[in-house]
Amino acid sequence: MSENKGLYGIWLAVLGIAIVVGLITAVKLFSQGHGLFNANDVLIWTLPLGVYIYLALASSGLTLLAAIPLVFGVRKYEPFAKRLVFLAIATLVGAFVSIGLELGSVFHMIYIMLSPNFSSPIWWMGAIYSVELAVLLVKFWKMHTGDWHSGFSKFLGTASFILALAAPLMIGSVFGITESRVTYFGPVMSIYCLLMAFLSGTALFILYSLVVNKVTGNGVPAELYDEVALIFTYAAGVVAVFTVLKYAIESATVVPEFLVYRQFEHAFGTVGVFHTEVLLGLFLPFVLLLIRSVRKAAGGKIVASALILIGTLLMHMEILLAGQSHPVGPKAEQFPGFISYFPSIWEILVFVFALAIMLLLYTLGERYLKLTEAPE
Repeated sequence: MSENKGLYGIWLAVLGIAIVVGLITAVKLFSQGHGLFNANDVLIWTLPLGVYIYLALASSGLTLLAAIPLVFGVRKYEPFAKRLVFLAIATLVGAFVSIGLELGSVFHMIYIMLSPNFSSPIWWMGAIYSVELAVLLVKFWKMHTGDWHSGFSKFLGTASFILALAAPLMIGSVFGITESRVTYFGPVMSIYCLLMAFLSGTALFILYSLVVNKVTGNGVPAELYDEVALIFTYAAGVVAVFTVLKYAIESATVVPEFLVYRQFEHAFGTVGVFHTEVLLGLFLPFVLLLIRSVRKAAGGKIVASALILIGTLLMHMEILLAGQSHPVGPKAEQFPGFISYFPSIWEILVFVFALAIMLLLYTLGERYLKLTEAPE
C-alpha cells in the first residue's frame, strides 16, 4: 500500500512538472506568437494541430465505444461505460489545449465560435466538438448521480453518439474539400478519419484500463476485455484494408502533385514499399491480435494497443505534413519543390502539456469519480 502511495505521489509530481512547463510554454506562445513553431507560409499545420486531430479523433472513438452499452443496450458492457465517457471528456480537453495553443490564444477559439461561418468545415468541426464536450459532461454527471436510463439520459447518450459520428467526418472534410491540395481532396479523408477514430479510441481504452487494473488490482472480469479486444481486432483489420486500398489508389495515379507528394510521404522511413509507422503501428499489431493467445493475454493487448496509438499519431502527422509539402501558387516561386519539417521544442512542449492535462484528469477521475461503477 505504501509503495502504491509512493508511486502515486511520484506520478502526480511528474504530471505537475509537465503542466508547469506547459504553462510557461503557453505564456511564451501568447507573448511571442506562432513564430516559435517551425512553420512557414507553405507548411502552416504542424505538430500541435496533428496532436489535436489525434486526440479529438480518439475522444470520438471512445464515445462511439461507449454507445455499445449506452445507446445499443448491450448491458454487459455497462461496467465500461462511465470510464469511457470520462476518458472521452478528458481526451477532448487535451485536444482543445493543443489547438488553443496552436491558434496562439484561447480567445481565438472563442472568436471562432462567436463569429460563425456556416460554410466552413473548420467552424463546424469546432462547433461539433464543443457541443459534444458539453453533452458528454452532462451525460457523465447524470451517470455519476445514478441516472443511467431516464429518457433524458438516453437522449444524451444518443446525441453524443451522433456527434461522435459527425465530428471525425467533419475533420476529414476540412482536408477533403481542399481542391488546391490534391493529396487531401476527396471523400477518402472523411472515411479514414472515422475509422481511425474508432481504432485509436478502442486502443486507448484497452491500454489505459489494463494498465490501471495492473496498478490498482481493481477491474471488471477479464472476459469482457477479451471481447473488446476482438472488436479492436476487427477495427484494426478494417483500417488495414482501407490503408492498403488508399495506397493502391495513390500509387496508381500520375497526377504531378502526387509525384511531389511521394518525396515527403516517407517522413518516418519505409520498409519495402510500406511506411514504417504503418508496418509497425498498424499491420504488426493487427497480426498480433489475430493470434488468439496474444489477444487474450493482458500483455498482448497492452503491446498491440500501444503500437497502434503510436502508429496512428505518426500516420496522422505524415498525411498532415506531406499534403502541405508542395508549394502552390505564388509561393512556389520562392520555395523549393517540397518543404521539409521537424517540430520545434515549443511544439513538442505543447504536445507534452496536452498529454499532461489529459493524464491528470484521468488520474483524478480514477481516484475520485468511481469510474467502474455500473447501474444495479
